[in-house]
Amino acid sequence: MVKCLLFILLGLTTAINSYAISPPSNNAISLSLGGSSATYLNSFSIENNVAALAFSKNELSLNAANRFGLSDYSNVLLTGNVSSKLANIGFSYQIAPLAHLTSQKAQLAVAKKLGKQVSVGIAINYHRLSSTDAYYKTANFLTFNIGLYYAVNKKLNVGFQAFNPTRTPITESPLERLPANIRLGLDYLLAKNITLYSDVLQVSEEKIDLNAGLEISRDKYSIRGGFGLNQLVAVGFGWKADKLQLAITGAYHNQLGFSPSLNVGYAF
Repeated sequence: MVKCLLFILLGLTTAINSYAISPPSNNAISLSLGGSSATYLNSFSIENNVAALAFSKNELSLNAANRFGLSDYSNVLLTGNVSSKLANIGFSYQIAPLAHLTSQKAQLAVAKKLGKQVSVGIAINYHRLSSTDAYYKTANFLTFNIGLYYAVNKKLNVGFQAFNPTRTPITESPLERLPANIRLGLDYLLAKNITLYSDVLQVSEEKIDLNAGLEISRDKYSIRGGFGLNQLVAVGFGWKADKLQLAITGAYHNQLGFSPSLNVGYAF
């Protein structure tokens, strides 16, 4: 009975995620590009394409987001990327409460360049699902994700990531598995300050989703806009100094509503 109740609550969470953005964009920049994130270089790559960490700068970033205007549905994600002589090391911690259910995830990743144009990466993820309601049982499980990043030339980059390809079980009775998702994306430099980003995302047992967005940058400022086939449109703004970076985004789903997201980053 306890496992069944947990299954029902997990199903509600998955349904909201799948209906809107599957999986939901985990930071303001990705959200502003309609969810495109397989080739965007920052510390949030640990979530979107772990291999891209090898080409990303040393950075510590924090994202805070609210989803669809629901006071009980928010997300906080802390990420970091540190380079060494052998490889880049990434880490993250995420907490996302939804009503009585709280989802937490901690990640540790390694990404390494294989020459000047290619990198590979792998991350191990620890998940914990818990509830303030004593009727719901706590669930703990592990997943992993692997990625590939290829800088084709000065204008074109390609990225690929597979998250949870083994579809890790969450509950045994009834059997419920965490979905797998495959992401393939690219970015292309259209002009000196204009970059196009696009991803194709396949989540197990769901239709293929296409995300696309543009980033226009000049000096310290950036303007971004994007859309997803799951009825999502978004616009965002960015500012960066030598070390400090800020990004703010608003996204709208025509049935679920408005979602704001804020990034604060520090490069070192």
